[in-house]
Amino acid sequence: MRSNGGNDYISFVDDLLNIKRKNKPFYSPDNYNILVFDSMKDMYEQLSIKEEKHGLCRLISGYSWPWLSDPKKKPKPDLDAIDIAIDGVKFQWNKTDKDWINSENSFSQVGCIHTTQGYDLNYTGVIFGEEISFNKITQQIEIDKSKYFDKNGKRGLDDIEVLKTYIINIYKTIMFRGIKGVFIYACDKNLREYFKEHISSYKSENNLRVLHFTDVKPYVNAVPIFDIYAAAGGFSDLQIQSEFVNFKWVELPINISVKENYFVCQIIGESMNKKIENGSWCLFKKDPGGSREGKIVLVEHYNIQDSDFGAGYTIKSYHSEKSTTDDSWTHKSIVLKPLSFNSVYKNIELDRNEMSELNVIGEFITVLDV
Repeated sequence: MRSNGGNDYISFVDDLLNIKRKNKPFYSPDNYNILVFDSMKDMYEQLSIKEEKHGLCRLISGYSWPWLSDPKKKPKPDLDAIDIAIDGVKFQWNKTDKDWINSENSFSQVGCIHTTQGYDLNYTGVIFGEEISFNKITQQIEIDKSKYFDKNGKRGLDDIEVLKTYIINIYKTIMFRGIKGVFIYACDKNLREYFKEHISSYKSENNLRVLHFTDVKPYVNAVPIFDIYAAAGGFSDLQIQSEFVNFKWVELPINISVKENYFVCQIIGESMNKKIENGSWCLFKKDPGGSREGKIVLVEHYNIQDSDFGAGYTIKSYHSEKSTTDDSWTHKSIVLKPLSFNSVYKNIELDRNEMSELNVIGEFITVLDV
């Protein structure tokens, strides 16, 4: 495994699934994207974005559903059978056990530990199935043997505790497959809640009221959502006034007035967690120019490698050092500072040669309470 999470992530997963994190701090790695989802639909959509951007993103699960679509099933396989249905999202198990990761339509299927063994993925969507749950009274993970369908895996494992260890080891292994990050969905609500005590949760835009484009009056009753993570180029290229049909537009809370050049985007990561919680939907206004000293800004720069955002983008507190003369002033340097409880985040310093390529996209206004 070559996960960006390193040994800390390996230890975290082991402690998490063996209930050994009592009195340990909330897990917020600086270079690994880990999120818990309350909706399978949301997780699959977000994994789709990662697949489009990075490739090698796949869904993996434990054996919590029978393989109804097994092409080797006798006497006659039902190749169209749905194996897994969660939150209205339907999947089949992997169609092949030979190089499934690179097979046709693998992104729309769910793999298992065997079909992903030995592969490195960029992002993994891990589904904790119906065979594994969390008991709030005992504060322990429990296993329902009747909902575990790997005949070979559970053969001879009559002791439920032995089976539990076996299944937990499967989930530990598949959680190590992602190099850049892992998205997690647990069918059991209590297990999701337990995970969210230790891991940041995804906040869906569904908590914002997205308007149908026929109802949108740009900057009158709605503002656009900008997707930083799907953006291939600069925000300056987005002609939202004339092409607003191509973007999602949302109403703002009743206490916030809609204004020209406002936009909303989601901030993922822990580098600004003193002000902006991981996964928060935030309101920005397009950069108005003028002094930015001490303001939180969303910026684009070719030389930025931000572990939360990827190449090119970051949100930080803006500070500049100026050189003044009697008649004028110039920037000597610009420093983009994190506001994080995690000390691993460092300042990004741009010298005079790099400053000309800095594009301040927007100025942070507030976190939207959604």
